[in-house]
Amino acid sequence: MKSMLMDKCYMEHKDMENKLSLRAIVSLWFYRSLHILFLLPSVCFAPILGKFSRRIKEGFNDYFGNVKLPKKFNKPVLWVHGVSMGESMVALGFAKELRKVYPNSTILFTTTHPDVIKDVKKKEIADSIAYFPLDNYRAMNKIFNKWKPNAVFVAETDFWPEFSHQCKIRNIPLILINGRISSKIASFYSYAKGIAKIVFGAFSCFAVQSRVDADRLLEIGVPLDKIQILGNMKADFTHTNQVDLSNVSSWLNNRKSVVFGSLHPEEFLLLKPLFKKLVEEKIAVIIAPRNITLANSWKEELLKDNLKVCCKNQIEESDVMILDTIGELASVYKLSYVAFVGGSLDKNKTGGHNPLEVLQQNVPLLMGNYYRNFADIVEQLKSVCGISVVENSEQAYKAIMQIIKDENISSKMIKAGNEVLNSNKGVVGKTINIAKKFI
Repeated sequence: MKSMLMDKCYMEHKDMENKLSLRAIVSLWFYRSLHILFLLPSVCFAPILGKFSRRIKEGFNDYFGNVKLPKKFNKPVLWVHGVSMGESMVALGFAKELRKVYPNSTILFTTTHPDVIKDVKKKEIADSIAYFPLDNYRAMNKIFNKWKPNAVFVAETDFWPEFSHQCKIRNIPLILINGRISSKIASFYSYAKGIAKIVFGAFSCFAVQSRVDADRLLEIGVPLDKIQILGNMKADFTHTNQVDLSNVSSWLNNRKSVVFGSLHPEEFLLLKPLFKKLVEEKIAVIIAPRNITLANSWKEELLKDNLKVCCKNQIEESDVMILDTIGELASVYKLSYVAFVGGSLDKNKTGGHNPLEVLQQNVPLLMGNYYRNFADIVEQLKSVCGISVVENSEQAYKAIMQIIKDENISSKMIKAGNEVLNSNKGVVGKTINIAKKFI
């Protein structure tokens, strides 16, 4: 009986694959072969790597699809995925709304970030939480067989061929929420048409942030009737200040301050001269590395420049504070007179981090001129003078001083930012309405 069932599943699997183009089938099997080729040596080194990597140590079983079963299996079973911190913020907010609409449902949650795993467990948002499995046939087949989702939701921008294909062959609705299609993703999949067919052909709907994202999907070959332009869902998740920052306020001691959020190493080096200039103007500087493991080395670098520096976890009298904590940046923005959002000064790297966190705190916003990840929002802000976009350290210094010295400029930027923020609200409700069609 078991053999007959396996044969039936195999034939259904083959039938679905036969519906793909020859190019897509070849691409899928080539992709699977590459995974096997690279997986074998990786498994051998996993015990060693686990000593240095929290993700490998905690998520080893999950990576191979050996996820825990939820305590309840009420219908519908809804799988929500957010790859990193930013995407997971959207995924978590969306999961909460799903729970309100489907209170007796089973919510499953995956991510790749250990701090997100910890946060989801603490808040008890999902019925089962796991690290996202390796995108190979064995791991994905195993997790889908265990979890048996009725619908799958992916936040923003995380596309995997085997993951998508498993949804396709099982007739599981796959929905992109708050979709963001970067120029790099569009360029790659426009070239790799076989893989693009597997990945994007499996999606039931793409709820994207902007017209630019929609146009890039059209270039890849996604049908127009599968695309919905809704705006940025992050505008609905206004940060509520639950972080105690009294010690930071005491450290500021009524000084004006500038926060530099989510800085990358290249940006830190570019902006170092600016930090010193601001300190000379009696302005306190708060620096938040994108990777907090850099905090101590950055502190040492600034001490060499004869600046007084401390870290958030060990506050002392100083002119510069480095934020070496997780989950506090959005709240810290509230304490600044001006805030710079990082990931936006390096042409070939990130493409900008989330500016909405600054707007939500009613603070004037600065970014570098490479902001492709949030191009739609930034262009809206530029059109109403709600942001200052700079190309280098010198321009940033001039913009910051102009805002700090002229309250009229500051208030106009805040007002314009609020208008753009409010215009993007309501996306969660619209996305839930789309989701209802597939659940």
